[in-house]
Amino acid sequence: MDNPIDPKDTVERYFTVLKSLNEFDKEAVRGLVQGLLALSKRELCFTGSYYRAVGNIETTLTLKNVRDFQAIAMMSRSIFEIAVDLALAVETPESEKHIIAHADVEKLRAARKIVEFTGSNPGATVHDATYREFIASQEDRIDQEAKALWPTSYNSVAHWSGINLEKRVAKMGMPFTQVYAVNYPQLSWYAHAGIAGVLNLEKESFRMLAGVAFTVMAEMYMVVLAIIIKQFKINKANDKISDLMTLAKMLPFTDGAIQAEQLRKALLG
Repeated sequence: MDNPIDPKDTVERYFTVLKSLNEFDKEAVRGLVQGLLALSKRELCFTGSYYRAVGNIETTLTLKNVRDFQAIAMMSRSIFEIAVDLALAVETPESEKHIIAHADVEKLRAARKIVEFTGSNPGATVHDATYREFIASQEDRIDQEAKALWPTSYNSVAHWSGINLEKRVAKMGMPFTQVYAVNYPQLSWYAHAGIAGVLNLEKESFRMLAGVAFTVMAEMYMVVLAIIIKQFKINKANDKISDLMTLAKMLPFTDGAIQAEQLRKALLG
């Protein structure tokens, strides 16, 4: 008779997959990215998203209790969105222009809201001088760039691509479409108010949720790493790097040193 699956063991293994992938990242990717000098605007956009993904992974690796299920789910949702963003940036000519301009649009939008608030609430203890200075010095430039890049929606553009997440996912296809349809709604329950993710659920459900979140994170982390490896031509210096990443993913599922060595030889020769 087959041994029953232990949910706790399964979750721990997928947690270990994240840890293993992070070790691979630190050894084979991160040092090279950190050593890049005089980054172009495009390179800056890719490294910025990469570091955000890394931050999510390393924060998640500090969450080791089932009570952390909400934070784990939110981290998983975030790294999915980052992976979609990076994949879309690769496929969009001169995406860096839109990405950098949209960052400025968001800053200007926030500054305007703060100044509008303080103007309507003179008794509020908010120091808005910095925001007023930003508006005065940057408003014209940012508005002009926004009008050039998003002529019909520059006042309300919510993403640098000009399209919502559902359309971005559809444009990128698998594996994003599957995660978006199957996992994303569940992960989103823990990023917003409401009780959909906790009502009438047994404690074991939260352990299973953590396992799903870890699975999504591992898959999306590999997407992020693959994009960074290709964009910065790290594979040119190490033609085994994709196999090393696969090895990092699969090692936690081996039982003992013998299986681990057999897997290593199968992948790396």
